[in-house]
Amino acid sequence: MREISFSKYSGCGNDFLLIDNRNLSFPSSEKKLIQRLCHRPEGVGADGIVLLETSQVADFKMRIFNADGSEAEMCGNGLRCLKQFIREQGICQSPLSIETMQRILQVEMSHDHVKASMGNPSSIKLGIHLSVESTNYIVHYLDTGVPHIIHFVDDVESVEVNLLGSKLRFHPLFAPKGANANFAQITGPSSLRLRTYERGVEQETLACGTGATAAAIISSILHHLPAPIRVETRSGQSLIIDFSIDENNQITNVTQSGPATYHFKGSFALSKEDVCQ
Repeated sequence: MREISFSKYSGCGNDFLLIDNRNLSFPSSEKKLIQRLCHRPEGVGADGIVLLETSQVADFKMRIFNADGSEAEMCGNGLRCLKQFIREQGICQSPLSIETMQRILQVEMSHDHVKASMGNPSSIKLGIHLSVESTNYIVHYLDTGVPHIIHFVDDVESVEVNLLGSKLRFHPLFAPKGANANFAQITGPSSLRLRTYERGVEQETLACGTGATAAAIISSILHHLPAPIRVETRSGQSLIIDFSIDENNQITNVTQSGPATYHFKGSFALSKEDVCQ
């Protein structure tokens, strides 16, 4: 057996195990290992695992795995936590370029928070009518690194997020990849409250960075909220989403700022069964 070290971080309550995998020692193809580590009653407990790896096109590479073992395209909260984890390794360069599955993003310190570029959104589709068990919903779709559905509500606290979120996340219209389901309530001239059902975790999480970005963008397009927009997450902590929007609703220069908090270090023993399942 060999030991693999990790650090536990969270971004607005969205929590991760951060592992330095520049030596490629972590068996990322072993879904059962990832599931066991992320399992809250029987493992360390996390929404996902973020790997720090080397890159040929950027300063570093990020890979992120959901709690069910599936690999995600990107994660805003995970990206900000990775910046803090890199500092933990003694690398204080700022900004840093990070290679993700689909794009290269910049991260830097901004006062006591981490600021990350998010890339420009794609595949924006407004006013989609969905029927779920004879109830009609109007949702909006866009990709902010991962696919998201936004549904506006009058009272986000009254939403049964795990029940409705699951049905929207698995709706045939978004197959085969599915989409994260976000429920947004406008609370001020430039503020939102947001609750998110995340695919891969398959339940509501305390925060979703790409979801907050998606909700802020759609709020600006449809309801003319000016950026920067403060998005309060389920944890009670907030993310600041900034971007430029032109007269044609073209969105550029998207950034996300928020906390990335260190919690503790640990290690786990990697057995033969973990790499031979």
